[in-house]
Amino acid sequence: MLSLLYISSQQQYFSSKLIDINLLCKLINIGIDFGAVTAFGLLAKYDLEQQSELQGKVDAKIERKKEMKKIGKTMKERESILKDLELEITLGEDRTRIVKVSDLQAGAKQHMIIIAGPKQACRDALVGANILKMDFALSNVLVVPYDTGTKNQQTNQEEPKKGIGFDNRPSYETQPYIAKASGKDWNDYIAREIKDAVSQNGDSVKKDGVAIVVASNGNIIRRGVGTVPWRQMVEELQETTKSPADNNSKK
Repeated sequence: MLSLLYISSQQQYFSSKLIDINLLCKLINIGIDFGAVTAFGLLAKYDLEQQSELQGKVDAKIERKKEMKKIGKTMKERESILKDLELEITLGEDRTRIVKVSDLQAGAKQHMIIIAGPKQACRDALVGANILKMDFALSNVLVVPYDTGTKNQQTNQEEPKKGIGFDNRPSYETQPYIAKASGKDWNDYIAREIKDAVSQNGDSVKKDGVAIVVASNGNIIRRGVGTVPWRQMVEELQETTKSPADNNSKK
């Protein structure tokens, strides 16, 4: 009788243990399933965030392209404004004349390289240009500096003392290829050029200055920021005036 009771109690004990094990397995499986769901949820959230970030970058890039296209169109339209501006050019010793840009382009087939920036940027550009002064003379290139600080208005301290055989300006400012922007209309034109350059290249443009390269046909073939590669600019301008026959002869 006692042995039967013992066997019965043992069966109940193992049966309860089996139930505990089954319950533990179920709990483990539930835990695994819950963990998998949580991990899947986290991965899905991360994936959505990555997609959102990527889409944001794509949208920003598309908007940037649209903005650049808009700026490019505006810059192209500005060529017609430039033609109506005036320049003060040097005709000889102590002799100057005011002429329209369009007249210089159509009549004298003159190219232009406009340098717009603070005094230091203009000075550095003119010093570099002085090295290639013979190239400018042979290539019909005028250099037009525009000081954004003074808007080309000379102060009393800067007013040059002119006269036969006397000019207190540095030589790089008195070269015959230097033309002066004349008239207040230049202020608006340069302000727009600087604004567009800043939107494309950042605020450093205001310090480094911009170069605007204009061919004799009125087309602006290049805009750049900072140091001007003068020789390269002159060569590019020369290419714009070459006939197809000249290009074929090179081949």
